[in-house]
Amino acid sequence: MSASLSITVDVDGPWGLACRPMPGGWGRRLTSRSEAEFGLGRGLDRLLATLSAHDAPATFFVVGRVAEEAPARVRELAAAGHEVAHHGHAHRPTHALDPAGEREEIERGIAALGDCLGAAPTGYRSPAWELTPVTLDLLAEHGFAYDSSLMGDDRPHRLPNELLELPVHWTLDDVPYLAFHPEQPQRLGAVHALEAAWLAAHDDAVAERRHVTYTLHPEHSGRSPHQHVLRALLERAAGAGTPLVTAADAAARAMPECTGAR
Repeated sequence: MSASLSITVDVDGPWGLACRPMPGGWGRRLTSRSEAEFGLGRGLDRLLATLSAHDAPATFFVVGRVAEEAPARVRELAAAGHEVAHHGHAHRPTHALDPAGEREEIERGIAALGDCLGAAPTGYRSPAWELTPVTLDLLAEHGFAYDSSLMGDDRPHRLPNELLELPVHWTLDDVPYLAFHPEQPQRLGAVHALEAAWLAAHDDAVAERRHVTYTLHPEHSGRSPHQHVLRALLERAAGAGTPLVTAADAAARAMPECTGAR
């Protein structure tokens, strides 16, 4: 397997707040909601502009409610040549749902993206990176090609149900570095730590000839000066000749030679 890189963007909109503890309900927290809405507007614009300037394909994991409430925005992602994948219907925390609730989240998300784009998604990422055995059964039932929610290895691998896993990790996600939650104020060290960790992860993947998946959120990585981290990463990849691929393409490339996690 050769080195490659996937830029993935979680498009949660205000529904992403469903995974955060908010006494009184997140719908009344207008400041928190406004930050999430920034992601669907200015933040997403900046990320799309940077990706376009570097001719870089990306995968956008989109919440079904976003596709229902802002379908033109989601179609814009597909029209720009990016992959649109499943990120739940209302970003409800998967591990807190019963089996019926999990099925509803999966099936309503498939329907929302299918109605918006005319095709069912082939990739899945669970809200808050939590899933259950029920989730994996549902993904297999509905014919998904890959998941990108687990951390059992740092390279693509097959899950017991033969689904291809594109692993993630908190150090490769912008939220622990850039997001501020009043309920959980501890962060890893802001933008400079993020850039250093992401560039080092790229270099390690090249040395080990493996794929690496990065996770961005437009409400965080789409803010200035945070947006420059993505630019620095894309420039490092270009200088090293590291291919940039969507998650679907990474899964297809990895599938023939993938085994289970080690």
